[in-house]
Amino acid sequence: MADEIDTTVHAGTQRIDMTRDFDVAYWCRLFDVDHAQLRRAVQQVGPQSSAVARYLRRTEVPPAVLASASSDEARPSAT
Repeated sequence: MADEIDTTVHAGTQRIDMTRDFDVAYWCRLFDVDHAQLRRAVQQVGPQSSAVARYLRRTEVPPAVLASASSDEARPSAT
């Protein structure tokens, strides 16, 4: 029941307060990022949750891209 109340309280929250451990933990869980990633996002775009969400989506690199990049590095150059 406490989890439902906490989620409801944060559902309307627009601002990420990096000084409150509880808020940081909530937003890290919600965005599936660690503390450093959340802090970096807030430093880049500010504390508005919608801006942070957009930033995290933009900076997220799909696994397929990472696999492609690492296989390109391993491949010898044709020149």
